[in-house]
Amino acid sequence: MQSKYARPERTYAQSAFNGYWWEDPTRLLLFFILPLYVLLSIQLLGKPKAIEHVYYTNFYAFAGGLFLVIVMVVSSLGRSPTPVVEPVPIEIEVRALDFVFVLALLGYLVMMSQVLMHPAMILSFFSGNTSVYDLVDMKGRIAGLSTLTQAAVAYVPLYFYVFRERQSGFNRYKLYMIVLGLLTLLRSFVFAERLAVIEMALTTVLMYLRVRGGLRRSKIIALGPFAAIGPMFGFFIINEYHRSWASYYINIYDNLFDFALERISLYYSTALNNGAGIVSVLGWGSGHPMYTFNWLIRFPVIGEFIAPLLDSSADFDSFLNNYADPEFNNPSGIFVHFYEWGWFALFIAVIIGWVFNRSYAGWRSGSGFWYCAHAALYVCLLEILRVPLLFTSRPLVPIVVLLIVFRFMKKR
Repeated sequence: MQSKYARPERTYAQSAFNGYWWEDPTRLLLFFILPLYVLLSIQLLGKPKAIEHVYYTNFYAFAGGLFLVIVMVVSSLGRSPTPVVEPVPIEIEVRALDFVFVLALLGYLVMMSQVLMHPAMILSFFSGNTSVYDLVDMKGRIAGLSTLTQAAVAYVPLYFYVFRERQSGFNRYKLYMIVLGLLTLLRSFVFAERLAVIEMALTTVLMYLRVRGGLRRSKIIALGPFAAIGPMFGFFIINEYHRSWASYYINIYDNLFDFALERISLYYSTALNNGAGIVSVLGWGSGHPMYTFNWLIRFPVIGEFIAPLLDSSADFDSFLNNYADPEFNNPSGIFVHFYEWGWFALFIAVIIGWVFNRSYAGWRSGSGFWYCAHAALYVCLLEILRVPLLFTSRPLVPIVVLLIVFRFMKKR
C-alpha cells in the first residue's frame, strides 16, 4: 500500500496538465515579453543619452506592440481547456540519438577545425593575449555543414523523449550530451556565440522539468524568465570578460558590473531602435525579404542563386555605418518585417503565432514532433525583441532533424 506521504509519480498522461505558466507562448508574451517591450519603449521614448540617434517614436511603439499582440492572440486560438493526449506516445528508436549526435559533431568539426588545429590560440585567448575577433576569423564556414552544429538543439529534447524514465548508470547517450554541452560552451567563448548556450540551456531546462520534474511546483522555477535574469547576467559577465572587457572596456568603465548592466540593456534597446531606424531611413515596405527568407538564402547551393534576389544586407550595413552603431547591430525580430512587407508584416505575426500555437499544443499532448519542436523553438520567441530568429537556419536545422527522426525512426 502506498503511503499518503510518498511522492506522486508523474505518468505520461498527467504530465500534460502540469506545466509552468512560462511554457505557454501566450502567457510568456503577456506577462514577460510585452511588459519588457513597454519598459524598453518608455526608455527609448525618453531619448536615452547612451544612443546617439533615436528613431523610435510613438508610431513605432504602437506598430511593434500590435505585432506582438497579434502573435499572442493567434498563439492562443482554438486551445482546448484540457490537452489532447494520445493513448500511447509515439516511440522513437534509440539509434536516432546516435544519428543526431553524429550530425552535430560533424558540424562542430567543420566549425572548429582551424581552431582545434591551433590549440595554443585557445590558451592564448583565455590568458587574454588573443582577442575573440582573431578566433572568429578562424571559424569554419561550409554551407550545409557548419550549421549542423544546431542539431545539438534537437538532440536534447530527443534524449529526454527517448529516455522518459531516468537511466541508471552511465551510457554513451549521456556522454553525447556532455560532449555537446562542452562544445557549445567552448563555441560561446571562442566565437562569441552566447546564443548557442542559451538555446541548449533553455531546451535542457524545459525538457528536464517536463520529464523529470515530478508533480510538485517550485516557487522559484514558477518565476520562470524573471528568476533566470540573475544567472543570465552572471553568464553574460563571464562571457563578455574575454570578449571585450579585458581588451578594451576596462579603460572606459569603472567596474565590470556597470559595464555589463549597461551593455546587456543596450543589446535590447538598440535592437528596437535599429529596427525603427531601418524603417525610418530605408523606407516602410521597401526592402527585400532577406529576414523572412534568411533560411532560404543560407540554404546550400540554392541560396547562391536566391541571395541576389532577396538580399538587402548592403543597405542594412550602410544604415549601421551611417546612422547607427555597427557594434550594436541587432535589428529586432519585429520591425524588419515592416521594412520588408509594410503592414503585411502583421501576416508574418499571424504565421509566428500559428507556429507557437501548434508547438504548444504538441507540448501539452506530451508526444510527437511538435512536443520536441516546442523546446527547440522556445528561444525564438524569447528573443523576438532582439533578433528575428524564427526565420533563420538556427531553428531550421533542429526542426528538419526532428522531422526526419519522427518520420523515419519511429518504432514499428
